[in-house]
Amino acid sequence: MPGKKPELLAPAGNWESLVAAVENGADAVYLGGRLFNARLSAGNFDNDEIVRAVEFAHVRGVKVYVTVNILLDDRELPGAAKFLHFLQQCGADAAIVQDLGLARLARQVIPELPLHASTQMTVHNLPAALLLKEAGIGRVILARELSLERVKEMVRVSGLEIEVFVHGALCVCYSGQCLMSSLIGGRSGNRGRCAQPCRLQYALVDRRGRLLVDPGEAGEYLLSTCDLNLSEHLPVLIEAGIASFKIEGRMKRPEYVATVVRIYRELIDRAAAGGSFAVRPEEARDLAQIFNRGFTAGYFFGRPGRALMSYRRPNNRGIRLGRVRSFDRKSRLAEILLEEPLRLGDGIEVWVSEGGRIAGTVGRILLDGRSVERAPAGACVQLDITGRVFPGDRVFKTHDAELVERARASFASPREQRKIPVFFTVSARPGEPMRIKVEDSEGFAGEAETALPAQTAVNRPLTREYLEKQLDRLGNTPFAMAGLNCDLAGEVMVPVSEINEARRTALARLMERRAASFRRKPVPEDVFGRRLAGALAREAGKGPGVVRPVLAVAVTDLPSLKAAVRAGADEVYFGGEYYRSKGPVTLDDIYAAGEICAEAGARFILSAPRVQQDGELDRYCRLLEKAAARYLDGVLAGNLGLIKRAREIAGKPVYADFPLNVFNFEAACFLAEAGVSRVTLSPELTMEQIKRMVPFLPVPAEVIVHGELPLMVSEYCAVGSLLGGGRVEGCTGPCRSRACGLRDRKGVVFPVELDQDCRMHVFNSRDLCAIEEAGELAGAGIEALRIEARRNQAEYVRDTVRAYRLAIDALPEGLKEDRLAELKEPLARYSPGGFTKGHYYRGVL
Repeated sequence: MPGKKPELLAPAGNWESLVAAVENGADAVYLGGRLFNARLSAGNFDNDEIVRAVEFAHVRGVKVYVTVNILLDDRELPGAAKFLHFLQQCGADAAIVQDLGLARLARQVIPELPLHASTQMTVHNLPAALLLKEAGIGRVILARELSLERVKEMVRVSGLEIEVFVHGALCVCYSGQCLMSSLIGGRSGNRGRCAQPCRLQYALVDRRGRLLVDPGEAGEYLLSTCDLNLSEHLPVLIEAGIASFKIEGRMKRPEYVATVVRIYRELIDRAAAGGSFAVRPEEARDLAQIFNRGFTAGYFFGRPGRALMSYRRPNNRGIRLGRVRSFDRKSRLAEILLEEPLRLGDGIEVWVSEGGRIAGTVGRILLDGRSVERAPAGACVQLDITGRVFPGDRVFKTHDAELVERARASFASPREQRKIPVFFTVSARPGEPMRIKVEDSEGFAGEAETALPAQTAVNRPLTREYLEKQLDRLGNTPFAMAGLNCDLAGEVMVPVSEINEARRTALARLMERRAASFRRKPVPEDVFGRRLAGALAREAGKGPGVVRPVLAVAVTDLPSLKAAVRAGADEVYFGGEYYRSKGPVTLDDIYAAGEICAEAGARFILSAPRVQQDGELDRYCRLLEKAAARYLDGVLAGNLGLIKRAREIAGKPVYADFPLNVFNFEAACFLAEAGVSRVTLSPELTMEQIKRMVPFLPVPAEVIVHGELPLMVSEYCAVGSLLGGGRVEGCTGPCRSRACGLRDRKGVVFPVELDQDCRMHVFNSRDLCAIEEAGELAGAGIEALRIEARRNQAEYVRDTVRAYRLAIDALPEGLKEDRLAELKEPLARYSPGGFTKGHYYRGVL
């Protein structure tokens, strides 16, 4: 049996895209304001435009969700809260949020506005969804790495509206977990400024920088994913009970939005009706033609390995047009046997076997020696090519002028394409105003009457036919006449200008009532102001002045753990996560680690992977229960689901890890209320932001001061895909026997590790080193300074811990600059890529 028809949710990066989405059948649109959204380089909408967009969409029965989906600094939170209040007042249907702090603040100051959890929240297990439900979230946009079976379980158990992406660009990293653009170039994906470094060239190399795969054979774009396309699978997605099907694309042209929305509208309607279902060839062709990097079903039906990726190009490849049969160097004419129709104005690209790509616009088509405007599939034509091509080179059509023109016609004309059927009722009798009522099928109505009374007709009395003609002048409105009822008492007449004015007034009132049906009662300014003032009235929490913060170290093997505690670590994170290059960690290893720490007087905290889908989370919690029976002092949690589960396993403190993106005071409060005992602050915060925040935090804070920061975590594994057979199942496991990295076009190498669940972790090429900042961080009130050494060896751990131990033990006076330089100097040999201060002083855009 088919499930309930899902919402079709479309992107609107600007006004034209909004109209394109609505005119082609979207049930809802998502758009961003000028600030606070994850696509700040899109056109976006100012506040007046948002008001207009909400009105436009609501009249046409379409919902509007506004993205407020970035991490926010404490100083930005009041402005973001005021923006949420504005959205509630203007009738937006929901706000899409990433920041846990903004979500908490919103429930305090504007609970009347529904909230959707952005995919940037990295919701990938059921307990995380349930925790957000407890916090007042009504809809969750799931991580795109979940299988259909996991999505179905989320729908069945959570009681939340579940939204998934069905078409468009994919991130190679779990959304909300990528620091690559941030740490390399200072443009944070968590702040709406992603520079998309994953779409650049990389080569897979070994520890000495030697190529492991020939880029000429494999391709150069090793982190560039294909585009998601679930058009063929809509019936099973509908059966799963998913509430909303989302199309990615706020950076795309309105013609793209029009085309993709049009096709998915038709497909969803067909699939929801039941019976046989298939994507028609012309629909598949249009989806591919408008934009594609190659298509994939993503992770819905398993982990696809290299089939997920577009190794050879990071941008639109169009559709295949044919191959070059011959090329005349003198005339620059290439002969091509067309596999698709071609017309003047189309864009083409030749994938040259020697020399890359040659792109251009078709300005002349020769068919049998004569110029033509278009040629059909199967024709052998000659085209002007700028550059040298070779027989056998593939030719692609990257721009279809006719498809784009058709898409543009759907939204550029003042005559709307999708009409709402309405029924008119007209009554008139001499001496009384004519009354016009217009009503839609949902029961909304508008009424008006003429200013002058009807009169007895002398020559030309009103007729049904005449009224039908006058009332059906609806070309620039969203309505179409579906019927007319006339109640004319005798032969009457009314001036046409009066009829037209009454028709316009009745329609305007119908539009007002349709729009008003979406709107909730606005929260008055004074009420909101009192709520906000109360929510922001903070008292000092733990307070500054920690004399000597504890020294924490994260490791993944027993020799490194032993080295850490012998060198003076106060706390060690270990046991729940390991990398395949180092081998597994057993329960006996965890027991041994607990005993080593207990003997040395160090605290032992069980680490955990930041990503734990439900089966993995269950497995970890069984491990946690066993570990808790011995020497265990706490749990380090990197996802909301583990916080909820670990909280339920009594007796052990839970520490929030940095992947939870604590960027402001409110986020720390959210996690404290969820049960955590300490929060690790976001590595994207500056020193000044840390100093402003920490004195008010409800729980102690930790920061990372040394080590390789992970730039991304991905279900996709470049090593297994390129060296291990191409798929996760049956992978030969090359990661166990060799160290690998990704070398960029500048020669910089980013180390790669694979964890126990075959997820790929890409690390920064330069080690964070903030040993000089230990005193300043301690003075700011930071309770714990962490060394990240998960992929390092015992010698690295020993020397690094010793250096930071000396720096911390010298507090509060601290060591002199020359002594700190002495401590730092031997650490440099472990960091051939050099050191970085991360974002402590440069911040992020």
